[in-house]
Amino acid sequence: MRPQHVDRLAHLLRHQARLAAVMSRLLGRGAAVSVLCLIAGVYGCDAGHGFVKDDFVWIATSHLPVRARGDLIRQFGAGTGFFRPIVSLSFAADQAIFHRAPLAYGLTNLALLFACVGMLYLLFRALGLRAGVAVGAALVWALNYQGINMAVLWISGRTALVVTFWAVAAAYAWARGFGAAAALLAMLAMWSKEEGFAVPAILTAWALIDAGRHDAGQESPARRIVRQTWLLWLVTAASLAARAWSGAFTPASAPPSYHYQFDLATLGDNAVRYADRSATMSVLTLLIFWLAAGCPRVPVGWDSSGLTRKGTLWLLLGFAPTILLPVRSSLYAVFPSVGAVLVAGDLAERIAARAPLDKVKRAVAVLLLLLAALVPVYHSRNRRYVREAELSRSIMDELLKIAAGSSQGGLVVIRDVRDEPPTAEQAFGALANEAALLMTTGKIRLWIDPPPAELAGATPPDIKSAIAVMVVEHGRVVRAQ
Repeated sequence: MRPQHVDRLAHLLRHQARLAAVMSRLLGRGAAVSVLCLIAGVYGCDAGHGFVKDDFVWIATSHLPVRARGDLIRQFGAGTGFFRPIVSLSFAADQAIFHRAPLAYGLTNLALLFACVGMLYLLFRALGLRAGVAVGAALVWALNYQGINMAVLWISGRTALVVTFWAVAAAYAWARGFGAAAALLAMLAMWSKEEGFAVPAILTAWALIDAGRHDAGQESPARRIVRQTWLLWLVTAASLAARAWSGAFTPASAPPSYHYQFDLATLGDNAVRYADRSATMSVLTLLIFWLAAGCPRVPVGWDSSGLTRKGTLWLLLGFAPTILLPVRSSLYAVFPSVGAVLVAGDLAERIAARAPLDKVKRAVAVLLLLLAALVPVYHSRNRRYVREAELSRSIMDELLKIAAGSSQGGLVVIRDVRDEPPTAEQAFGALANEAALLMTTGKIRLWIDPPPAELAGATPPDIKSAIAVMVVEHGRVVRAQ
């Protein structure tokens, strides 16, 4: 072959390689955009329809700007009974920018979900998963049919998203070898929600796994673990001290529903239910991926990468603060489910490594089409939260009209028929009066008749003195007198 032909062929090959690289980047970005659009399609239209229950307390106790030292101290106190100052700051920022527009608060929750997805992708890549598997694992976490919708659509549910974001960010910094940053981010997780106190234990367990996989040289494994983790435990001690100073609930002072029950019945029942809420979605999508990829033989022996063990420990330790509580919430599964998708991602990595490329692409297409086809199902599951928020907004709109037409204000009574959901009890719980005082700047008091279960023993006000009566029937406000 002549030299000019060789040069032309080499130039053509380089051009084709550059074109393939560009196409690969475009396809990757297209897949990422598709994933974000799918998540937005599931949650975007259902977010921010109104405030319910604890939302009113968060708004009432969170304020910006901070004008004095006392304001700052109150901001970092436990105004809701829980030590969650980072969440309080997020509510304060929403209130300072958007006042009390529920749509803006809901979109903040959606933005937090996207932030969690992006941080999960970075963590999974740092742990060694290929880009496609990392994107898929983050998507499966975001589309878990239990927990995530509650975290996004119930505005107070952002506590689960905030703690998950900082915890995953801490794990990412840890995986990249940035110990000081990991400790700072872990502290932010601890200042976001109680589950964040599991992060130092999780990262210490990861250090133990890595110590068993790598030669520590002249340094003993125990000394190496102490050197790597002491800063994590230092910020944990500081966070516990700050929590004690804030006046937050303790296991002794918390309401009865937050008292630990050290018995096998509570442990067993919660373990079964939380296993479903945190891991079923990961197991099902992994099974479908494996079947669509042609059922390749996958080595399931020793966990040489350590990812399966790391994910399992994240899952188990993530439930440690809540597994013995009698009160059960799908929000408690949001943070631990990161461990479930990490285990599934590790197994999916092994499947992708053994299956032919065309079958892997087919499996990805099948999963994406299936998830897209399930969007109406997700919306039907979201409907409960949307209807409760819409009922609350309708009641608040009526209260504002009553307040505008009354010179003195006074008591308003809701006749809660409770013939079908949503009911006023479901929309407000025991916090209807706090909601009315907040939204009408103290002008209107509100009482639900019959009272919610949490107020069953409370002394009712003089209903005959009410300046107006609303009736909630068939899931909506049907008349106001």
